[in-house]
Amino acid sequence: MTTDPERPTNPPANVPARLAELADLLGGESARSRRFLGGLVVGALAGAAVAGTAALARRSKRRPPTDA
Repeated sequence: MTTDPERPTNPPANVPARLAELADLLGGESARSRRFLGGLVVGALAGAAVAGTAALARRSKRRPPTDA
């Protein structure tokens, strides 16, 4: 087994607690988790809108103007 110099050999002691907290947030059972998931969805939609707008802008720059 090889060791990766970028990866710490001993994770911090609070890693399992953070993983449990993340699992709780992704569960959707509490008000806090619903708020987290709602923010996650809004962020994903906003990111997709920005990426789509940038893609359309690049596409329109490449096309020659049409004479209508």
